[in-house]
Amino acid sequence: MTQYPTRNMLLPVFIGSAVLVIALTLLTIVAHGPYTHSNLNVGFDPRYTRTVQTFVGAPIPFTGGGLAVPPASDQVEYGKQLFITKDCATCHGLDGRGGVVGPPIVGTKADKLRAKTTVGPKGMPAYASGALTDEQLAAIAAYLNSISK
Repeated sequence: MTQYPTRNMLLPVFIGSAVLVIALTLLTIVAHGPYTHSNLNVGFDPRYTRTVQTFVGAPIPFTGGGLAVPPASDQVEYGKQLFITKDCATCHGLDGRGGVVGPPIVGTKADKLRAKTTVGPKGMPAYASGALTDEQLAAIAAYLNSISK
């Protein structure tokens, strides 16, 4: 006697088949997506687009050992360059108004900057002796004082 699927078995078979088809479809989509295994592509894929890069300011030439930025002649602009390159902006924000870690330091004077960078209060790391000259601290203070509170 041959047994055929009864009506009671049709619904589970249909649901199982539907789940299998959906699973295979999703796996195929993911496997052929542009973001899967992109590091294994041998050549350039013109369909793949990356996020547009945004540059702040003029392009700076790369010399291999670091960025070649000539110091600005204006003290405020030089202070801004130092504020970024000496990692002040990392904690205190690009404009000195405070960041995720550091408090606002807009309007801080050079002598207070010297005291804070030498000691390294609270969670701030202390700068090594001679890492920031008095001229550099004066330029950073000029930049911080040029920003309106």
